[in-house]
Amino acid sequence: MRKISLLLLLLFIGIGLSQPPNGSRSLIHTQSARTFDSGQLEIHSSMNFFTRATEFIGQTNPPQNFHAVNYWLVSGNLAITYGILDNLDLTIAPRIYQDTHYKNEYNLPGDVFFTLKGGSFDFAGRHMYGALMSTVRLATGEQHNYPFTEYASGATEYAFTGALSYFMDPYLPERSFNAHVNVGWWNHNEAGTEVYPGKTATHNSSELQYALGLVYPTALFDYRLEMNGTSFLDQPDEFVYSRENYMYVTPSIRYNAMSWVSMDLGVDIRVSSNVDETSGVPPKTNPDMNLPNYSSWRVFMGLNLKVLPFTTGTQSEAEVQRDEFKKRVEFFQKIVEERQQAEDVQEELDRLKEERKDAEKELEELKQIMEEQD
Repeated sequence: MRKISLLLLLLFIGIGLSQPPNGSRSLIHTQSARTFDSGQLEIHSSMNFFTRATEFIGQTNPPQNFHAVNYWLVSGNLAITYGILDNLDLTIAPRIYQDTHYKNEYNLPGDVFFTLKGGSFDFAGRHMYGALMSTVRLATGEQHNYPFTEYASGATEYAFTGALSYFMDPYLPERSFNAHVNVGWWNHNEAGTEVYPGKTATHNSSELQYALGLVYPTALFDYRLEMNGTSFLDQPDEFVYSRENYMYVTPSIRYNAMSWVSMDLGVDIRVSSNVDETSGVPPKTNPDMNLPNYSSWRVFMGLNLKVLPFTTGTQSEAEVQRDEFKKRVEFFQKIVEERQQAEDVQEELDRLKEERKDAEKELEELKQIMEEQD
């Protein structure tokens, strides 16, 4: 009961602060090619935020009625992932955007994402895994086409993504160094949609999305580094705020507090240029404020909860056998390490024995010399 109460407390804290994780087996921006086991259920909640104090950069002095404003964007999401089959899982992620600087202040609820992922297809001796994902974004939010973040058209958007993962240890993949690559195609599907008040999209825009993630796990912490971005194949109309390509680098750390809960902390650092190709609409912010279309940095915090299975008693026979197999692998891995240590000790003992024989031989020779002198 205490565990359930703590889970609910952490969950509601995460919802109040959240920004979307990918769900399933993932980093902050990069998906693993492995899927959840059948019957496995996890909840991910997280947040990221960006803030920027305005500066007047015009050629003249600021007007007398000018006041500096601290613009900021907090975005959030709750992602629920369930393993339908051992090679298929489903993620439902309702997104929440808070304080997008529109009159209503809150875009609540935001859009909802559905991702169906078929993966855990192993090859190369189980060092490599492949996966395919399809994602649909339902425009349930009130506001779209807002600055500082990725483009949201307000239409029903969809994407197809491929993932490839490498694990150094094929028997204990999550406990060894691993690397992941994602490449996807996203269609904003906005032709005929009013993207901005009085402005209707003239065509469908699409983009190439990519991500690379590296993970170095330890007993308590996973050290991670990611690179992700987009490159438009068909650029949106000129009255779209986020119509430029972008790229971010994200160092992060995951703290594995307990077997059923972990926490993430990371920061997005924009490495792409701060270009502005938007025109034809009244800007949301004053053009003399030097505000970027994409945030130059974002702080990310996340919470991951394993809900099902509750205990090993609720596991299927196959899952119990899989857990026993992992335990046996760990046991034999420990034996191998101890044997290697023993072999090192034996080599040292053999070396000492040889040195002792040499010393005894030299001592015997000295003894004979002294006897001959006598």
